[in-house]
Amino acid sequence: MCSTQGLAEDFPLTSLAIGQFTRFLSSISSPEGTPAQPGSSQLKVLKDYCDAQSSTSHDQVDFPDLLTAWANAREANAEPILSAVPAALTQFFRTVSNHVEFRDFGLSLCHSLLNRDQIRLFDRGLSSPRAKEHLITPCLQLLTQIASFDGGTLASNVFNRRDLLYRRLDGILSQLPSNPTRYQDVSAHQAALEFVLVNLKYLDPASKSELITHGRLIYSAIRCLSNVDAGTVVIFLDSLRTSILGDNSLSKQMKVRCLNSGVLSMLAKLYDFKIAEEAGPRVDVRDALQQLLLQVCTSPDGSLLAQDGWYPVGSSPEVLEQSENMIDLGLDSPFHFDDYTEKVPVRNTMLSTFLQTLKPESDVLQANLITAMFEAAPELVADYFTKKQKFVVPPGDDPKWRGQFAFVFSVIQLPVPKYCGWHDKLPLVPPPLSVVVESTLPRPLDRATIGKCLRMNDDVMTISAARLLTVAFEKLEAVLNTFGKAPPEAPLWRQASQKLITLFVDRIPPLHDIVTALQKVDQDNEQTRTTVLECIATYLRVLPSLAATSKFDFGPSLTKAIHLFEREDANVDKDVVTEQIQHLLRITDISPSTRWFHKTASDDVSLLVQLLRFCVQHPETLVTRRALPILKAILHSKGVISTNTQSFEALVASLGSTKKWEPALVTYQFLDNCLSRTIQRPVRYLDQLEQAQQLLSDSTDLSLLACCVAEQWHYIVKKEDGKCLKNVTGWVAKLFSALDAAGENYRVMTHFKEDVMKQPCNGNGKAKALLEKSFEKQRAKPTVLSDLQSPDIEPSGEIQKEDAAIPHADTTPSIDLDGVFPPPPNIPHSLAGLDRWVKPDFESEIHSGRLASLIRCLISSEAEIRIQAFHTLQGVLYALEGSAYEEKTQLYLLLGELCETVKAHNLSNTTSPSPSIVAELAIHFLPTIAEPSSPFYRKTNNYLLRAPSWSTTHILSHWINETFFVPPEIDDADIPFHVPQGTGTGTGSGGTNNNAQALEVERLLDLLLRSLRTPEDMDLFRRAHVFTRLFSYYLAPICPRHLRKKILGLVYRATSVAGGSDTLITRTGAREWLAAAKHVRLHSGYGPLFGRIDEEMHTWVEELEKEIERSCHSVGIKRWEGERRGLSLRPVSSAGMASQGANGVAVTTRTGMRTGKNTRQSGNANAEADADGGADKVTHVNAVETPGGEETSDLESDSATNTDTDTDSGSASGSDSDSSSDADSHSDSDSTSDATTTRTSTRFLRAGP
Repeated sequence: MCSTQGLAEDFPLTSLAIGQFTRFLSSISSPEGTPAQPGSSQLKVLKDYCDAQSSTSHDQVDFPDLLTAWANAREANAEPILSAVPAALTQFFRTVSNHVEFRDFGLSLCHSLLNRDQIRLFDRGLSSPRAKEHLITPCLQLLTQIASFDGGTLASNVFNRRDLLYRRLDGILSQLPSNPTRYQDVSAHQAALEFVLVNLKYLDPASKSELITHGRLIYSAIRCLSNVDAGTVVIFLDSLRTSILGDNSLSKQMKVRCLNSGVLSMLAKLYDFKIAEEAGPRVDVRDALQQLLLQVCTSPDGSLLAQDGWYPVGSSPEVLEQSENMIDLGLDSPFHFDDYTEKVPVRNTMLSTFLQTLKPESDVLQANLITAMFEAAPELVADYFTKKQKFVVPPGDDPKWRGQFAFVFSVIQLPVPKYCGWHDKLPLVPPPLSVVVESTLPRPLDRATIGKCLRMNDDVMTISAARLLTVAFEKLEAVLNTFGKAPPEAPLWRQASQKLITLFVDRIPPLHDIVTALQKVDQDNEQTRTTVLECIATYLRVLPSLAATSKFDFGPSLTKAIHLFEREDANVDKDVVTEQIQHLLRITDISPSTRWFHKTASDDVSLLVQLLRFCVQHPETLVTRRALPILKAILHSKGVISTNTQSFEALVASLGSTKKWEPALVTYQFLDNCLSRTIQRPVRYLDQLEQAQQLLSDSTDLSLLACCVAEQWHYIVKKEDGKCLKNVTGWVAKLFSALDAAGENYRVMTHFKEDVMKQPCNGNGKAKALLEKSFEKQRAKPTVLSDLQSPDIEPSGEIQKEDAAIPHADTTPSIDLDGVFPPPPNIPHSLAGLDRWVKPDFESEIHSGRLASLIRCLISSEAEIRIQAFHTLQGVLYALEGSAYEEKTQLYLLLGELCETVKAHNLSNTTSPSPSIVAELAIHFLPTIAEPSSPFYRKTNNYLLRAPSWSTTHILSHWINETFFVPPEIDDADIPFHVPQGTGTGTGSGGTNNNAQALEVERLLDLLLRSLRTPEDMDLFRRAHVFTRLFSYYLAPICPRHLRKKILGLVYRATSVAGGSDTLITRTGAREWLAAAKHVRLHSGYGPLFGRIDEEMHTWVEELEKEIERSCHSVGIKRWEGERRGLSLRPVSSAGMASQGANGVAVTTRTGMRTGKNTRQSGNANAEADADGGADKVTHVNAVETPGGEETSDLESDSATNTDTDTDSGSASGSDSDSSSDADSHSDSDSTSDATTTRTSTRFLRAGP
């Protein structure tokens, strides 16, 4: 190591020695820039030198030769030495900062450098002219190293010398950065930025707050960021986000002061950051800026202040000012101030000022920032648009117009603030409507602007205006719904709704302008027409009162759309046409100008009959499900069919095709003629009906359509040939049979038929024979009605009024069952994020659920998604073959069998997806095959080795059998610790579950709860007798509480499926079972709950009873019950009694009595019943317990033998032969007798008395 004595007299030698020392320090680091190893020889030399140069007292300094040379250079103005010494010291700190043995010396050297004498040296360098950056930069770099050394230990010490060290920072940051000279690596501006960042990172809260208030330091640092490199900008922005916004010890007031509107406006200029293409992607700076501004402007940790949403500053909505001596004028009272059209007071004034500097029309990121600020602070919306009332450019083919239109469109799409922005509930007074309307439809989009867009002969402008109006109407509807939730004691909200509609209507074009725009669109431009039709449909739905102003009949448009859908043309997009028909249905339903029974010269039948024919020919489409309630409401309102029976269902069923009969055009024309005559002359047919009812002394309802058909029969005989007459005759017979099944007056219909047979046929003698033959066929095979109601479609128009008249007070649940019993996982609506499987980590894909989401796409209702998911799964199989996943053999077998099962289903049924159990079973197996220690691993692999594909009709029956009739693979004591188990207390109330049998039942229930979504799933559950087995297990004493809850959840899930409640009532005896389940006690366990009824479970069961009654087809169920009561009154043969006894129907009482033949003994169940004590008689019928000794019987004769289970040992895995019959055999028998059983059950449910 060279000596530095006497260097003050010889500056060239001094400079050379300092340079050698600097190079020695640089050489300690490896060429890759990594620190040298602690034991290297160079570090030992440096450590010895530091020990030699260390001070021995506080009055001395470390590195005295260097510091003396620095001081002498200051006196002699030797700039090379003034630059070299701080550079050498900077390199020293960089070298030793990662070596703990230098920590003490480094701290001592920092204290030496912060002495007053050395501070003057720093001041000398920092005070140099701007042109001498080679003197300024080393000093700033050395200060940066001192402040950051040892984790910022001395950062506050450096800041305490701010009177000399910081006074030039503003000036250095304000000057434009220049290119570094050959003497330095960075510029003075960049070194100053690094020094500021170190201070923000390591200073304590008090010092940091003082630094923020120190002049214009932060502002000066940000102002010149556009002139530095992208890497420095990104680092600085990230530092602001972490060191200021992320510092919880820094007060919010200080954060707001640091990032004020001026600073934010300066930061916003970085959206236009210019960067050379070779230097890196431009998006880095913009993304970092976007993240920073979003956190500043939308987070409570930033500059965002608490606000009251749509209530301006100074509002008092909780106070309803009224005077007893004045008339209540509502919102027109002088107490209510609503004049915020020019200025809106807000709390976030700083953000309001900043918003005006952004340019959303030119930059998508800025537009996204504004909408995010609006969502976080809804008060800013009205304030923004009161200051920017017009668009920058008029409507036209201009990028700025498209940008500003898209921005306003996104503002309209923002959600309505909860409680309109108020605290925890809707207050007594609504928000000012001048504020609300700006968030619903902002001021720049006035009537003139939207109308101009509609009048332009440009598809893009027309679609944009139509979509904008559609979204605005939906936003208005959401606001009105929020207003409608106001408490009853706040009547001002209803008045506010009307006033808001008036303000909204003033800003939109009238309906006839939109209709005119539709008429200008070319007929072949289906996409544009669909968008405009959606706008009109939403217009009439949200503002139905304005429908009266439109005289345009959309019936011809609906007719054309139906013809277009039925056309066999490859160029026709069926999906687009289907969407058009749905919109037209909503329009024609609401519009009073629709002529449903009008027939043009080019049409064979009227619009209503055309739509009815479409529904009959396409029963499974969404259009049909929407159209049927509309048609039903129209025919009810016109008095054509009876409103007290299933007359509409009978009409639709009569038009259904069979193997030998299909309704021809002449039949629909005859129906159309009868409907028109009934509407034109209803009194005539009412008189005929009343006369027939009086003659037969039968006042049962009958549709007027039947009267008209009987009257018009002889006219059709006169003018139609034999083939057409045969077709019409078949329909008349089917109609009368269907009306009979609907519960209408059969005697009057028979009377009408006899009158028809008596009428002369004018030479056509075959007519009577055809009619009589058709009626004989219908008597031999009566019509069975199906439920046409669609619970997932919201009816509109008159249907809403009809439904509103039906009281639901007795059946509406008082608790939220959806919260108690969560729904199954959602099926993804697209393959977004699931279509790329390049070198996947299958272990993480299974645990994250991504593979499960892909499998669920196989049962999507959309055929396109199913096809894409199937092909993607094939690619997953290919990727699995080359992976290193340990369990890839089992996973490949599972996915391969799944694909084969789906493929087999698609070959037999190309329109509907596979049952939910197929996908859910595969998902159910995924965690098991990934964990060999799972207690279900053996059963799972045995199932996978059975066959290359799964039989969908036997899956449920197999696992019911494996769960209830096959012993568990492990004992209770061998349950692995990691296996999740139920919680509760004991077996009766669900304590820590150490029961292996209950663990398998819980696993089965988890699968069942996810596998019940559609009526097809419900049919599989019925055929496998799932509910019968679970109902018996629920009543067993050993059944844990958490499993009873899951069984109730499965019952609730069944009620949400179309027809599920009917199946529960007619095929499983759910109502009788629920009556018994309410009184199930906590038979075992310990503590205060021993032997008591669980009140929470009791409440759930009661709500399930109400839900089943609410969701079932009440009319059909009552008729079915009457039919069953009629059957029960018939004499029972001895053979039937013997059969009943063989089924094992046991009746037991607590007093020990036994009745019935072949009664089975249930030791444990009877013992528990005896333990309950008391003299109350309890009757068991098929293992169902009912209070008060009331006996219950099976509801279905064909399923009585399958519902027999017993409750011995509390498990469904009894040893007796009756209860251990394999469910697979039931499913096999279903394949041959299911059709007959369904017809029988449906006849009980629908047939009339």
